[in-house]
Amino acid sequence: MFLKKSTTTINGKKYNHYKIVESFREDNKVKHRILFNVGRLTDEQAEQLKLAIQVKSNPSIVVAKEKDIAVTKNIDYLNVMTLYHLWKQWNLDQFFSDDRWVQALVTNRCLDPCSEIKLSAWTKKTVLPAIIPALQKYDEYDVYRELDRLARQEDDLQVFLLEQLKRRNRIGSEAFFYDITSSYLEGSRCIISNYGYSRDHRPDREQIVIALMVTPEGYPFYWRVLEGNTQDITTVEDLIKDVRQRFGISKCTLVFDRGMVSANNLHAIKQENLAYVSAMDKDEIRNTLLDTVMPEAATMEDWEQVVAMREFVPWDENQFLFYRPVMQNGKRYIITFDVGRFIEQTKQRKRHMAHIEKVIQEMNDELLNAKKSRRVETIEKKISQLLSRKGFKKKAKITIEPLSLTVDTPKGKKRTVKSFHIHLDWLNEAIKDAARMDGLSCFITNMKIEDLGDREAMELYRRKNKVEEAFHEIKSHLQLRPMHVTRTGRVKAHVTICMLANFLMNDMEQLLRKANHKTSPKDVLEELEACRVHQIEIATTKKMLKLQKVSDQQMEWLQVLQCDEIIQEKYKKGVIKKVESWL
Repeated sequence: MFLKKSTTTINGKKYNHYKIVESFREDNKVKHRILFNVGRLTDEQAEQLKLAIQVKSNPSIVVAKEKDIAVTKNIDYLNVMTLYHLWKQWNLDQFFSDDRWVQALVTNRCLDPCSEIKLSAWTKKTVLPAIIPALQKYDEYDVYRELDRLARQEDDLQVFLLEQLKRRNRIGSEAFFYDITSSYLEGSRCIISNYGYSRDHRPDREQIVIALMVTPEGYPFYWRVLEGNTQDITTVEDLIKDVRQRFGISKCTLVFDRGMVSANNLHAIKQENLAYVSAMDKDEIRNTLLDTVMPEAATMEDWEQVVAMREFVPWDENQFLFYRPVMQNGKRYIITFDVGRFIEQTKQRKRHMAHIEKVIQEMNDELLNAKKSRRVETIEKKISQLLSRKGFKKKAKITIEPLSLTVDTPKGKKRTVKSFHIHLDWLNEAIKDAARMDGLSCFITNMKIEDLGDREAMELYRRKNKVEEAFHEIKSHLQLRPMHVTRTGRVKAHVTICMLANFLMNDMEQLLRKANHKTSPKDVLEELEACRVHQIEIATTKKMLKLQKVSDQQMEWLQVLQCDEIIQEKYKKGVIKKVESWL
């Protein structure tokens, strides 16, 4: 049944007449039967009548007043389904086939980190319970039981991740970047927490130490949660053993921070026939190479001549960086001279010296006008702290000379107070010796130059920031802190959840960079969040679910992330059907 229009022209003027007709078949021909002659209608009246006929003919069409239509609920779809799709691409659904909450925990870390106890309430704001029906049944201890199980799976999971990276050809070289960080704890004490060197500048808090190794592309695949007082240098031995035995890696280059360099560690790596690239701290440079490469300090006036005389080679035509390879005692070093850093360190030393002189002059002026006796111990402590803070404790000689001052009392009498005068003498030879280190850095490797050139070795070490970026991501966006768990296994599992979240976020970043997009994964997920499933109620009698229209930008992100399947009509209908059953 439909509305049929016929047009006639009378005296040059057109008239529209409408009839309600229905189709029928006769002699294998489709014919129309007039049900009702309507007559003339305005365009607006015709549209209204068409709609009325459609409502009569199609039960799925709903007519309601505007005030009777309301959106009663909306749940996250596009951002959650994107992470769900990436999770399946890496076969993590197979590894965690017996776990209900791990995927929810990881998804939550990527989108809106909350405590484990609040996880169930958060999932109900997303499509997760619809696509993972087991999440619809909740026991408050379920999450914690899975965290306990996850802690026991940590080794197998890391091996699995490396296998997946190899399977998908996501490892671009044989170099792996390794470093450790610390994270302080809030609230209850964890058995492995302890006081130690805090990289978060919170020495007042107990902490844990996290060791991490990532691929050149930034994918984490090895991590360890250690006691809070663990030193960098002691972690390398376990790393070497795991690389060989657990991961079965026969050939690779370990790139790690200067804090882990020791004769024992380098020897252990060599014994396993593994390669390494690292750097040396100032004391090691001074004790082994400084007399060879910089016997006398360069100055602002002669640094160019000194660098040339000491056989440093310019990195490029800009000549802001110079380097010099050195072989000594069978070890390969690459010394660099950074012009910008040399100038800044030279200027900074002069600023510190001027500041120290100013402070001591102010102290002398105050001591000379003292009205009460002073204690030499107080003066010595203040000067010691000043010199230590500026790095001049061994570069200055301080002499404190006693003074006797005569002052007037409030009653007009004279009395003697004990004061002092501070003499500052710079130890110029020590200052010149320290200046020899200005602008210098040193890299060390056991690889032959034909296998890894000098420039390549330096660039490889500088790419170590991949692991530092992972630490930053885990602590900031993924909110490693605060930890709402205290048992050792659950603390380790919490870190594992953050590592898995970082794995997915890094995968997104790699796909975005490959497509020449500079947008961060966090910003992409925030934009995808706008596409939700809305529950619409009409006069409280009818409910329906509608997925918000996908924008062109969202579509582009999904194509880049290879997740556009989730907005295909058949896929969407399947998810919506599951959501209807759940809600």
